[in-house]
Amino acid sequence: MGVLHGLLSSLFPPQPEPIAELRIGSVALVRGKVVPRDLIESPLTGDRGVYYHYTIETFRQSQVAGLPGDGFWELGDRDEAIAEFYVDDGTGRALVSPHRARVERSAAALPSPVDLRIVGRRAHQLIIAPGDTVEITAQVESVDDLYDEGRGYRASPRRIGLRAPASGPLRIRPAHLERRAV
Repeated sequence: MGVLHGLLSSLFPPQPEPIAELRIGSVALVRGKVVPRDLIESPLTGDRGVYYHYTIETFRQSQVAGLPGDGFWELGDRDEAIAEFYVDDGTGRALVSPHRARVERSAAALPSPVDLRIVGRRAHQLIIAPGDTVEITAQVESVDDLYDEGRGYRASPRRIGLRAPASGPLRIRPAHLERRAV
């Protein structure tokens, strides 16, 4: 049953729901642009966004005699961080709680190479920045958000919140990232 469900889901993926039509308590798929609440800085490049993940690898030469140029890349360092942010689909804005979030890789969200200017070392980094488009699968809840600078002075602080469902992680899939030179 699980294989059949996975196959059908890949052939007929669920369609995103408008934020304005989300029902409290449901698990929903939302697609929209990232609006930062706070920005965090990648220690590797200093780029700022709501999420970063980077890896640094070192090339290790093979110890087997007679095989020049043979070796492997060894992971030396990696780091990942995520901050709260909003997702806006044009019909509304929802606050994304990153607790138990899992950022999934896709063809639209491959880590970019970073030039370390050191022979035998390489790095890759993925940044989700303001304006990038993401798809989020999450539990819908109602939250009070006093810090939303996008709401009017007299508007209610009540907002839609997206959090990890009890059954698993909050899933974030970058759908379109602006290419940035690193």
